[in-house]
Amino acid sequence: MTNPREPVVANDRVYTMRELNQRTAEVLRQINEDGRPAVITRHGRFVALITPLADRDIEAALLDQILESTGSREQLIGHRPLDTARTTSEVAEELGLTLPDYPQRRID
Repeated sequence: MTNPREPVVANDRVYTMRELNQRTAEVLRQINEDGRPAVITRHGRFVALITPLADRDIEAALLDQILESTGSREQLIGHRPLDTARTTSEVAEELGLTLPDYPQRRID
């Protein structure tokens, strides 16, 4: 009897670490074309689950989530007038990002 909480994976959706290592592009293509997740095994044990993302707007969803979570949305999409614009450092700080430490340059 199977546990209803455990996912059932068809045999054609299981790849070994060796298969993934030797045929990475082919395995990923198969997973994305099929549109179903696949399991990766090592020594017969499940170690990873690869979920297809092709043809999904992951980048758009992530950007939308970032824009919705920040008070700088209007500036980021160009709707805030320049006289009330915030600096890149201010926006990065609000998003919890650390900007690289570039040396100051003089702009003529």
